[in-house]
Amino acid sequence: MTGLMTRHSIIALGNGIFELILVFYAIIMGLNITVVEMGKHIFMSYIYFTMISNTVAALAVAFVIPYAVEGIRKKRFILPHWISILFFVAVNSISVVMVIIMAFMSWADPERAYGGPGLFTHLICPLLVIVSFFQIESGYKYKLRDCLMACVPFTIYVIVYFIMVVIIGEDNGGWPDIYGITGIMPPLISSVILLVIALVTSLLISRISNFLTEKRNDKLFLYWNKDVQPVEASIEAYGLGTMMARGMGKEGAQIPYDILEELAKRYDVNLSDLLKSFVKGLEVGMEEDR
Repeated sequence: MTGLMTRHSIIALGNGIFELILVFYAIIMGLNITVVEMGKHIFMSYIYFTMISNTVAALAVAFVIPYAVEGIRKKRFILPHWISILFFVAVNSISVVMVIIMAFMSWADPERAYGGPGLFTHLICPLLVIVSFFQIESGYKYKLRDCLMACVPFTIYVIVYFIMVVIIGEDNGGWPDIYGITGIMPPLISSVILLVIALVTSLLISRISNFLTEKRNDKLFLYWNKDVQPVEASIEAYGLGTMMARGMGKEGAQIPYDILEELAKRYDVNLSDLLKSFVKGLEVGMEEDR
């Protein structure tokens, strides 16, 4: 199990570094188009949700990397809840951009959608970020409230976009209608459809992620025998403690509460007894490591 955890950490680190490079490249490309090709202020890059979603993705991936490094060292890859949510928000935001481009802009203006840098920023980078999200195993199962939270950045953007494009208008200092919400149907209906797309996307991503998490958990506990006796479970907890203590020191020691809790549940063992066995193993392992 700790071997699997180590591999999870290595995968998370590799994906994190690779995705951070790609996302930064996408951001630089976007800034370059705005400043050099369009001759506008750098701030105007962020009227595009493509830039906003890539920036959020870069932030999320950057937070994952230190925990992946720590996971390799401690053989325990654990992402805090808030980073799992941030990553989910980021992948949903960048996925919404890809879906909207594919559903609308690619038909109206395919060259703008996928021509030149658009192929990378609108399709390749979002796809790779999505794949990275599914490969980085946070172990967290996303709920409906998480899906709603993942839609918050895009919801705020749609409200601001509606105000700047429809209410104020480009002629009065607002934004140009870069996503064409005024050309297909009434803007209010278009805005509602965009929000529905964001929610459906987040629900789909959460379903896939939760399915993969269940499959990984099944694989993680596949190696456990079905007929383990309570004393054997305590021995396993003790052995896990001694192994995790070696080379970590007092500051680096962690209690794998989720593993011990699953062990207790599967084999009808008292969790407090397993915790005591694990802590005893930690003590012995630290003594041996001196």
